[in-house]
Amino acid sequence: MPPQKQRWPDDRAVLFVHGVGNAKPGSYDALLDQVKKLLGADAESFAFYFLYYDQLNAWAAAKLAAADRITDLCRVIRGELTQSAETAEVIAGFAGDVIWPVLLADARNAVRAAYVAQLQQMVLDGKNNGRRRARDLHMTIIAHSLGCFHTYETLQAITADAGLGLAPATWNTQFDNVIYMASPVQLIRSVTQKLTFAIPLRDKLYSLAGGGLSAPGERDAAGELVPTVRERTVSITGNLDPVGGYFFRSRGDWAYMNLPGQLSIIDKQTPAAVPGLNDEQSLAAVLRSALVSGAPPTISPENPHDWSAYVDRHASELKEWMTA
Repeated sequence: MPPQKQRWPDDRAVLFVHGVGNAKPGSYDALLDQVKKLLGADAESFAFYFLYYDQLNAWAAAKLAAADRITDLCRVIRGELTQSAETAEVIAGFAGDVIWPVLLADARNAVRAAYVAQLQQMVLDGKNNGRRRARDLHMTIIAHSLGCFHTYETLQAITADAGLGLAPATWNTQFDNVIYMASPVQLIRSVTQKLTFAIPLRDKLYSLAGGGLSAPGERDAAGELVPTVRERTVSITGNLDPVGGYFFRSRGDWAYMNLPGQLSIIDKQTPAAVPGLNDEQSLAAVLRSALVSGAPPTISPENPHDWSAYVDRHASELKEWMTA
């Protein structure tokens, strides 16, 4: 899986890291257009990168014949003699996006290697444009959902191994911003630590190490911690988004990622969108009116985990952070 390479128009770049799903080049064109729009004229000074790793999860699924195992499981659970192969493929694909990188060493190492290679190429592209130094590059990472897990694991890996050429103290490579949207890192940590068969993973996954999550960084010769993130680590989630640690507006400390020094932003979300309205009381009023009139209300279900919705709600902040 070769890394994306390009010529930087200036000294800024952003890497997008998607979550669960069959993402491939072109899948996030709408999101890219959305980000370019919020940046306005400043978009011309950015190089835009996407990390597409789903083919590695698909490889792991094929290696394990996961769809066959899911078919067998469905038969047992539902008492059916047959089960749709297509259904099994879908279940195996989406479940595997989460399971393989956490529990399967080959898949985990493959995704991490692809991530590291992309960061190395991004830095090299930036340095090649105008013979810049790594410390002069302005880079942002925006990750969503499971992409936050891969981001956290990779940033910890590059600080632990200076040989990768990306450590902040040894190689002066830092990111201006790392923005986690609906991060499941703490959720994965809490759940995996409860699995007795996953105990060996505690030496393999940075998100399971130590007494809690730590901010990635490398100590210099004087013993001072040089953080991987130069300006700000941001955690954004919604109060209806369980992946980000909120369950019906109640925060689960066991599930909410809270890195030291992070800027925490919690969106107030509603389960449905009604033109001109944005709370449950207004929604109830619309429904009562519809019952009286007999006319259907105009209501659109809201996905609390939608990546583009997070970007839209924080357009002004994203522009400020990325162009500072």
